[in-house]
Order: sequence, then C-alpha cells, then structure tokens
Amino acid sequence: MMRKYFLPALLFFVSCKDNQQHSSNEKIRITNRPTPPVETSVFIKPPFEFNYDLQKNRCKELYAALQKKRTVETEKKFISFLADSLLPCWYGTPWDYNGITEVPQKGKIACGYFVTTTLRDAGMKINRVKLAQCIEQHVLWDLCTDFKKFSDAPLSKFVAAVEKAGYGLYIVGLDNHTGYIFNDGTNVWFIHSGVYLPKCTLKEKAINSITLQNSRYRVFGRIIFDK
Repeated sequence: MMRKYFLPALLFFVSCKDNQQHSSNEKIRITNRPTPPVETSVFIKPPFEFNYDLQKNRCKELYAALQKKRTVETEKKFISFLADSLLPCWYGTPWDYNGITEVPQKGKIACGYFVTTTLRDAGMKINRVKLAQCIEQHVLWDLCTDFKKFSDAPLSKFVAAVEKAGYGLYIVGLDNHTGYIFNDGTNVWFIHSGVYLPKCTLKEKAINSITLQNSRYRVFGRIIFDK
C-alpha cells in the first residue's frame, strides 16, 4: 500500500525542490536588474543626494537665461529645474509656524518662508521675510498673475482649473496656508511645508491633499518670473 503513494510523493518532492531552485535562481537574476520606479502620490524626502549651493547656482543661471531671452523653452527649462531639482532638496524639512531656516534639512520652515526662500534662491529679487509674513493672498498679489478663485468648491473643480491652466508653477493661497501648485503636464502637485502629519515639506498629488481638501477658500496664480 505504501508503494502506491511513495512514487507520487517522491515526484512531488523533487518537483518542489526543482521549483524552489528555479525560484532562487530567478531571484538572483532579478536582483541584478535595475529597480523599476515606484509610482507614488507623495514625496517626503529628497529623491537624491544634493549640494544646495550648486542647485541654487544652476537655478540662478537658468533664471538669468530666462531674463535674457524669454521663450517657451527657456521658461520651461527654468521651471523644470526649480520644481524637480531645487524644491526636492527641501522635502522632509520639518514644518514649524515660526520656522525661518534658509537651509534645507537644517532647522524648520513655515509655509510662507518655504515659498519665498526658494524663489529667492532660484534667482528672484524679492524680500523673503516681508513677503513670508504677509497673509497668504498678499504673497500671490505680489508675485503672480492670472488668478483663479474658489470658495466652498469641490477640490476636483480646483484641480481641473489648474489642469486647464496648463504646464507651469503656481502659488496657491488657502484659508491659513500657502504653497506651490505644479502642473507638470501630466499631474497636478501640491508642494508645501505641511501643517498636517508628517508635518514637513512635501510633494503630494493635489487631488489627494488633506490640506487642500480642508480649506474652504483656494486661490492660485501663475508666478511672474521677471523680478
């Protein structure tokens, strides 16, 4: 009777062992491949190692080139570097209502100071302290144009308006908060020093942002890069 089941059991054992060996070899091969990018809707730490002084200098070079010759190409190149290389250095920097640090990852930063400090570091000649201490809407009036206002409107309507406005970097003013809105041509992002957990500078999908969702008033404007 035992012989009846012995051979199938033996074959099953050998088969499992072969499969395990194959799986082990496959894992070895896979680990040598580049790790595919993970799609996420929130970024809370710098995605790369950086030298902030070098990032600032490069951003200022692109800003000077934009002032010298204003074209769609020079503006997009500057905005792309600002949004994808300079601002990410700040991801993870802790938020504080009185935060005034000028160096990412050192000290704390308030929402208004995050906007004005990074715009100054990008090459704009602005008074970062004076503007940061203004109420959110006044920051927009001094730095932006083409305003769109929303009061007690669904967040989806706000995001749709940013999508319609097209590629670009915008400043958004909320009930008691401010930050950047970035339309990269594919997604709409909210980049800000956040007061909600994890209470740090971060980049998140605008449509998923609790901060944007909880604000009854929202106004955004396209940044005027000529200061």
